[in-house]
Amino acid sequence: MTKFCGITIAIALACVFSPIANADVHYYLVDAIATKSTNADLRAEAHELEKIYADMERQSGVDAKLVWSTNPDVNAFATEVGKEKVVVVQEGLLSMMNGDRDAVAAVLGHELGHHKADHIRAGKRKEEGSRVLGTLLGAVVGAKLGKGTGAVAGAAVGNVGGTLVALKFDRDQEMEADRLSIGWMIAAGYNPQGMLRLQQRLAALDTHSHAAILSTHPTSEKRYKAAEQLIAKLSPPQDIVSQPIRPLVGDGALASASAEIKGVEDEQVAKALGASEPPSAEALAPVQKLSFDAYAALDNQLDFAGSKGRAHVLASNHVTEKQFKQAEDIFGARIEGDRALARRYGVVYFRASQGKFANYGHDLADSIEKSQALHLDPPYPLETASALFAQMRKRGAQGFDDAQQAKAESEVLKPNGLTYYDYQIAHNWWMRKANIAAVTGDPGILAAYLGLATDDDDKPSQGNVHIGANVHIGGKPVTTESSSQDHN
Repeated sequence: MTKFCGITIAIALACVFSPIANADVHYYLVDAIATKSTNADLRAEAHELEKIYADMERQSGVDAKLVWSTNPDVNAFATEVGKEKVVVVQEGLLSMMNGDRDAVAAVLGHELGHHKADHIRAGKRKEEGSRVLGTLLGAVVGAKLGKGTGAVAGAAVGNVGGTLVALKFDRDQEMEADRLSIGWMIAAGYNPQGMLRLQQRLAALDTHSHAAILSTHPTSEKRYKAAEQLIAKLSPPQDIVSQPIRPLVGDGALASASAEIKGVEDEQVAKALGASEPPSAEALAPVQKLSFDAYAALDNQLDFAGSKGRAHVLASNHVTEKQFKQAEDIFGARIEGDRALARRYGVVYFRASQGKFANYGHDLADSIEKSQALHLDPPYPLETASALFAQMRKRGAQGFDDAQQAKAESEVLKPNGLTYYDYQIAHNWWMRKANIAAVTGDPGILAAYLGLATDDDDKPSQGNVHIGANVHIGGKPVTTESSSQDHN
């Protein structure tokens, strides 16, 4: 018996014959992955596993936890943690069976069959001379959120620590588990041909690999024929046996998982950023008959046009240079210290975005206006974004005159296929993404983007760089709360 965090844990393992030496293997509750993972593929796969397992568990009458192992080897096994029954499926097996939903059902039913037939306890009596123990760091009902890439980000059951020695079921026990699984599959509406395909794949592995499942699940022609004969004897309905091979995860399941993740992210971001108050009527009062929103949108048009197209844009909007300058001075002064107005400016400015990154500007506008996460994939990698930011900052981008801007565009941005306007949108998009990550608990993106060192607590060490102060968009000072600031 091993004590961890005050919990006494004993593990009696069946279906794992050889010792497990990989200390990096992790175990996760599948239902937690289905609700916690930030990876859509993984979340969808966990959802579908849950559905199949619930069907098979209901038919079996067995109450057992379903656990996901990151072990890349092809295997699945039934086990007990104290008095808790557990079925473990390994990533290697799921990868092999991902294209065959019925074969996955056959695997899950087979492992539940070992529990139903009490093979684990029978095996323990048979092997009473050997210790069948392992160390599981954490209880099966425990939970730990993942971080970083979020590939798993589920509820961690724990790590395998130490050597696990387990029982090997004999062929009769394996065939009994097969029989139970086939009956449950038919009752639950799964095509029992999935069991035959499973056996065929295991037989192929027997010839070409040393997968762990072969030492714990012996294959034979006799076992395949027994399954085939049982299916014929049970005579399942034609609509079941005629079902085509279906993938574990379909397009609908993946889309649903993606929508769930988006919804959770939006909730987290909205909670972290807080609700935004609208600017006052006084702050929005027109200047030179130019409304605040019209001014912000016009400012974007002028930035896109550059110095050469400025006169044409102003004329097209029936605004003189003098009128615009007066509006710029007054609205700029109002924005200073008015977070609500600064936010409104950012929304309208980026909503008017043009050019190759216009959709990123629109994504920014939605994020600022609705206090939600950004929904597009990055316009270019973080490494590229950080390198461009460093070069532009070194050149003093915040105080560029027209000549300096043209020089930076020619020497730094054009080799990367960007105009200065494109860079400003992408830069603000990346800063918004980094700031959101920081306020929701992950400062790593912000540190990487700004080229800051990190201390031992994985928090950015800012040195002489002060984040969020005196930043600008389109020449206008903007507060941190407005989001998507230009930090050049």
